[in-house]
Amino acid sequence: MGNDFQKLEDTIGKFSTISLKEMDTVQLMNRLDTKYVFHVGRLAEVLEKASEQYKVLSIDERRIFRYNSLYYDTPGLKTYLDHHNGIRPRYKVRFREYEDTGGIYLEVKRKVSSDRTKKSRIKVDSIEHELSTKSADYISERSPLDPALLQPSMWTVFRRITLVGSGAPERITIDIDISFRYNDKDKSLPFLCICEVKREGTGGATEFMKILKSHRIYPGSSSKYCLGNVLLKDGIKNNCFRRLLRKLTKIENVYRSNVSAGQPA
Repeated sequence: MGNDFQKLEDTIGKFSTISLKEMDTVQLMNRLDTKYVFHVGRLAEVLEKASEQYKVLSIDERRIFRYNSLYYDTPGLKTYLDHHNGIRPRYKVRFREYEDTGGIYLEVKRKVSSDRTKKSRIKVDSIEHELSTKSADYISERSPLDPALLQPSMWTVFRRITLVGSGAPERITIDIDISFRYNDKDKSLPFLCICEVKREGTGGATEFMKILKSHRIYPGSSSKYCLGNVLLKDGIKNNCFRRLLRKLTKIENVYRSNVSAGQPA
């Protein structure tokens, strides 16, 4: 990311901060989600306008954090296909490591409508490559998935900036430096930013959503797990994600054009 990353660090350095303990009061485990996908080079200008209304998560003076996630799925990719086919409720299961803070969790996400997600999680000692009895029992309690059929399916690795609204309960996650790994295949997307606005209530545009709209950045469907599957697994059904793939290609073309011209990516 180079210059883009330095510009981001400079920009988020202007934000007031919130601690992890303070942020725990805005967990939003039952929430409305709105996602945005755009070129990472546009992020700094968006954040410039948000610095007065939002605080940034800071831990030990860090404001950008590395996340590692291992998703589980069936051999037939049930959770991927449920997402692709618009099944609701649908579930995703993952282990997530918060690399910079040391926390590791087993998380079960339940999508109950087009924009509402419920998430539950328990702390674990490590990312499991084979489900323990404790983890299998937790998955059974929180979903209709059969743990005996689940296996490691996709790694996602990224860096995240987290903002919290100063007014109404709202959390914004901004994922950059995204990459995927499946067996011996991997794919990096240094040009991509995936932003998710999470809030309580019945909807309506938040201040951050208004800022994005003022930059002509509009909502769009995106799932890092599904995107990794489409990019790394041959022959899987992907009709639902073709619009996202076209958008990804356009963003990547801008990135490559800038690199060829010697401009910031």
